[in-house]
Amino acid sequence: MNSKVQLRILIFILAAVGIGVMLTKHFQVGYPLIPKQQIPIWTIEAKVTFQATGDPVKVSLAVPGEQARFGILEETGSSHDYGFIPAGNDPKIAGFYRSVIWSKGQATGRQELYYRIDVYQKGRAEDVELHAPEVNPSEKYSEGQLGLAAQELITKAKQHSADAETFAGQLIQMLDNESNQNAQTLIASAPTDLQRAHLLNTLIIFGGYESHFIRALLLAETSTKQALEPMVILFDEDKLYAFVWGNPKPVKIENALAWQRGGPSLIEIEGGNNAKVEFSVVKQSLPASFVLEQASRQRENSITDFSLTSLSIEQQDSYRLLLTIPFGALIVVIMRNIIGIRTTGTFMPILLAMAFLRTDLGPGLILFVIVVSAGLTMRAYLSKLDLLLVPRISAVVVVVIGIMVGFGIVGGKFDLQIMQSVTLFPTIILSWTVERLSVLWEEDGPKEVGIQTLGSLVVAIMAYAAMGNPTLRYLVFVFPELLLVALAVILALGQYSGYRLSELMRFAPMVKDNKEGAA
Repeated sequence: MNSKVQLRILIFILAAVGIGVMLTKHFQVGYPLIPKQQIPIWTIEAKVTFQATGDPVKVSLAVPGEQARFGILEETGSSHDYGFIPAGNDPKIAGFYRSVIWSKGQATGRQELYYRIDVYQKGRAEDVELHAPEVNPSEKYSEGQLGLAAQELITKAKQHSADAETFAGQLIQMLDNESNQNAQTLIASAPTDLQRAHLLNTLIIFGGYESHFIRALLLAETSTKQALEPMVILFDEDKLYAFVWGNPKPVKIENALAWQRGGPSLIEIEGGNNAKVEFSVVKQSLPASFVLEQASRQRENSITDFSLTSLSIEQQDSYRLLLTIPFGALIVVIMRNIIGIRTTGTFMPILLAMAFLRTDLGPGLILFVIVVSAGLTMRAYLSKLDLLLVPRISAVVVVVIGIMVGFGIVGGKFDLQIMQSVTLFPTIILSWTVERLSVLWEEDGPKEVGIQTLGSLVVAIMAYAAMGNPTLRYLVFVFPELLLVALAVILALGQYSGYRLSELMRFAPMVKDNKEGAA
C-alpha cells in the first residue's frame, strides 16, 4: 500500500469519525447546531398545605418523571425542619409512580411544604413504549346496577365506533346525554371531575382497550394557584389520544405535563388532614447547549462526561480561543498553497489574528503598522553597528518592548484604549518579524517587504474573520471532534502540488501568446 492510498484512508477515517461523533451528539443528546438556539424551561412549584394533628407526620406527593416531550433538569424539596426523600429514577417506575416524601417527628398546626422542579421541552418527542401501567379498575362498575349500566353503555358504544378513538368519543357523548338513564346512573356515582375521569378510564378498560388516568399540568407563561386537570390517555397501537370529560374529541397535549400517571392519590398524609396542593408555573428560555448539558448530567449520560463544558469558566474561555487555531491554520494552508500569497513566516498570520481578536481589527492593524515601522527604523540603525545575529535580535526585542511600554504610558495618560491594547501583541514574534523584514529589505528590497507584509495582513484578516466567527467558535467548542475534520481537510490539501492561483495569473499572458503563435 503506497503512501497516497494510506493518506486517503486516513483522511476518510478522520472525517468520518469527526462527523459521526458530531451527529451522534446532535441526535442522541440533542446538542443544537445553531449557537443561539433557545429552549423553553418551566419552573414549577408545588405548595402543599395541611393541618398537623400533633403526631408524627409523613407526606407523600406524586411527582412527574421523564416524558416523551419533557425532560427534567432539577428537582428539589424544601420545608422547615422536615426530612426529605427525593423521588427515585428507576426507569421501570419513572413516569408512573414517582413520589417524594417529607417526614417529621411531630408537628402541630398549619404546615407548608414546597416541591420545585425544572422541566424543559425536548426538541423532538423521544421514542417511548406506548403502554399503560397495570391498574385494577374499580370493582363497583363490574357488578350490580352500576355494572349493568356500564355494560350497556359499552355495548352501545362499540356498535357505533370503529376503533379506540371513536369508542372513547361515543362513551363521552353518551355519558353527557341527560336523557340516557344508564349514563345518569353512572354519573350519580361519580359527582366530581376527578371521579368522572376515573369512570371514563374504567369503561374504556372494560371495553377492551388500553388506557390510564393521568393528572396533567397545563404549562403556561406564568400562572399561580393552578390545579391539575384530570385526563384519560387512550393507547391504540402506536398512537395515543388524550380525552377530558365532556369533550368527545381528543385534546392536544403538547403543553400538558403528566404530573401523575395512574397510581394512588396525588397526596397521602399521615399525622395531618385537610391537605391541599397548589401549583405555580414560570416560563423562561435558556441556551439550548446549557440546558441539554444539564439534562445529560441529570441522566448521567456518558457522552457529556468528556465535554469541555464540565471545565471551569476560565478554562472554557481559553479553550474557545485555542480550538479555533486549527481553522486559522487551515486558512493559512489555503492562502499559501492554493492561492499563493507570500507571508512573513508560516504562521505569523495566526498570531496576528489572535492579537486582533483581543484588540479588534482596526486598532490592531494601526498598532501593528506603527510598532513594525518603528522597529524597522531602529533595526536599520542597529545594522550599522555590525552586531551578530543573536545580540541584534535581542536588541530589537528590547527596542520593541520599549516602544510598547511607551504606547502604554501615553495611552494610560490620555485614556487612549487603542494604545493601551498594544501589550496584547506577541512581543517576541513582533521582534522576529522586524528582524526578518529587515533582512528581506537588504536582500530583496522594499518591494518584497511590502508584498510579504501585505500578504501577512491579508491572511491574518481572513484568519481573524474565521477564528472570530461566533458560529464556528460555538460549533468547535460544543463539537471539538470537528478538529478531526479540519485535520482531514489540511491533509487533503497537503497532496496538492499543482499551480497556485497567483502562478496561473502570472503565466496567463505567456499561455495566451503561445496560443496566438500556434494559430
